[in-house]
Order: sequence, then C-alpha cells, then structure tokens
Amino acid sequence: MNVAVVGGSNGGYATAADLALAGHRVRLWRRSERELAPVLKAGVITLAAEERKGPGRLDRATTNLAEALEGAEVVVVALPAPTHEDIGQRLVGRLTGKEVVLLTPGTVGSYVIARALARAGATQPLAFAETGTLPYLTRKTGPAAVGAPVRAANLPVGVFPASRAKTALERIRALFPAARPCVDALDAALTNVGPVIHPALVLVNAASIDAGKFDIHAAGTSPSARRLIDAVDAERVAARTGIGYPAPHYEMATYYDEARAAEGLYGAGARQKVVASGLWSEVLSYEHRYVSEDVVLGLTLLESAGRLGAVPTPVISGLLGVFGALLGRDLAGGRALDHLGLGDLTRREVLTLFDEGWQSPAWSRVIR
Repeated sequence: MNVAVVGGSNGGYATAADLALAGHRVRLWRRSERELAPVLKAGVITLAAEERKGPGRLDRATTNLAEALEGAEVVVVALPAPTHEDIGQRLVGRLTGKEVVLLTPGTVGSYVIARALARAGATQPLAFAETGTLPYLTRKTGPAAVGAPVRAANLPVGVFPASRAKTALERIRALFPAARPCVDALDAALTNVGPVIHPALVLVNAASIDAGKFDIHAAGTSPSARRLIDAVDAERVAARTGIGYPAPHYEMATYYDEARAAEGLYGAGARQKVVASGLWSEVLSYEHRYVSEDVVLGLTLLESAGRLGAVPTPVISGLLGVFGALLGRDLAGGRALDHLGLGDLTRREVLTLFDEGWQSPAWSRVIR
C-alpha cells in the first residue's frame, strides 16, 4: 500500500520504519530539513522492536508535503494533537478525496481537521480516522533510529464520518492488524488513556520532575499516583457509558493488572517492557505532550464528555484547575466539545454528526 507518514515525532519514525519493514511504500514528511537530514542520508529508519525490526527503507523522505502525499492511499498523521490545526491548514488543497487520513491518536482531531477543511472550502478525504492510543509505545534512540518496546495489542479506531467506516477500516487493518473498530471517532477518542495516566503522574511527581531527568513510569508510579489514575479513569468510563458507547472501555487497570492484560490496549507485560527499556527516563517540562496534549486537550475533552453524558467529573475538573494554576492560565476550551461548536447540539445530534460527518444537517451549524 502507498502510505504517507506526516510528522517526525517518535511515533512518526516508528510508524514509517515499521510499515516499510512490512512491505508498504512509505513516504515520510517532516518540516525541518536539518532534522530530516540523517534520514535522507541513510535512506532508512532503523527500528528496534519486537516482531518487525531492523532498517526500514523509505520510498522517500521529504520536507515537501505534496511529494509525500502524492498517490497515498492512507495518510498517517503521527503527530501530537496540538499540531492538528496546523496540519489541517497544510492539507488545504492537497487532498484528492480518495485517501484515508488516520490520526494516531486523534482526540477528535478528525473532526477538527475536517471542520478546518470545510471552512476553507477544501476537498475532504474519503474519510478521516483516528486511533484511541499510539500504535507503538516508542522513543527515538538516534537521528535515524527508534525503539518501540511495546506494540498496541488492541488499537481502537474510529472513522469520521462513521458511515464510511467499512472502506476506511479495510485499509487501516492492512497497516495495523490490531485495529479494533469503534462506533465513531468520538468513541475512539474517549478510549485514550493518555489523559488518564499522564496528568496524574506529572502532578504527583512534580518535585522529582523539577529536579531533572526522571522516569515517571518506573519510579513515579506510586500507590498515590495509582489512586488518582483510577479515579480519573472511572470518570472517563462513566462519561463513555453516559453517552451510550459500549464496552470495551480499555480501562487503565488492564495496564497494571496482568490478569486483565489481554483485554487492554497494550497486552501482556507492557508496563514491564516500558520500565525495562529505560527509554522513558527523560527530562520533562510543562511543555511536554503529557501536559500540552493530555491535560490541555485530553482532559478538557473528557470533562465535556461528562457533560454530554450527564455524568459529574469532579476529579478531572480538579486536575484542570490545578494544572491551570501551574501553567498560569485558564484551561477552559481546548478540545471541549462545546468549544468545538458542538455545545448547542443534543447528544443525539452529536452522535448523528459523528456518523454522517459533512453530510449531516448539523454540519453547516458547526462550521460557522
């Protein structure tokens, strides 16, 4: 399959290398020519992982987005959610209507980019899709090398519009066999446990993070952190249930409880592999995606999902207040559904819009 990977993040490099090793024709786009230079010189990205590993030879690496997108059947946007608005603008005039655009993960970025394209009068893809988590738990290990000790065992995928799921999922499963269909893109977004685990770990370990290099997944996962994680996850699951989304909910407890690991996102031994790799011993800041994505966008989405499902979310709201104080700004907005133009819609209208997308009667209201 012809695949364009958009982004030079940890996930972008892992995706490009893994899919190239699987025999797909992969083109990688990255903004910075200087940072892309080692990949251009090598022609490969070397992947260290279970299953597929070794040098993944790219069809092309480029800073020209049009070159990367040419002929792509699937466009994988492997970038943090705060980049979606920028990516949406870059995609204006560059889509043909035949490709599937997959965000890994999305945080309803599929809707965000579709709305940006609509406002610009641009062509939409055949469909958008988004995963509920990263296909790989991964970190770069060199300028043209990446380690991925864990591959998602169950990869929730929602399609926007959901009415186009059949064709989109056929292509996505060819790339990611672990893909598990969700009702729609909002359903997939609400399986994302990044906002469940990372804000709690950052907050509980703030003093250690301030001191320098620290592995929050090893030394930072204390009983107190677990209690906070479990409380946030309970509110996430309650919000999903209140909206009407069915199980599986991919509870965070499956990451910690080996007896339930098979039903979780990452499968057996995932946490032990992450800790043993040492790749997450790093210098963090409040600009890290654990905050800029999982707090500012992820928690605001979860809080608004609680409102949509008529479920209280006091722990999530409390975290947003505390992080607002740490960051020195009001965190209202973000990816809250009402901030995205969906606040005047009923629950039924929201679900219909995620099913029908730009064919929905409500679409003209949300793109104003």
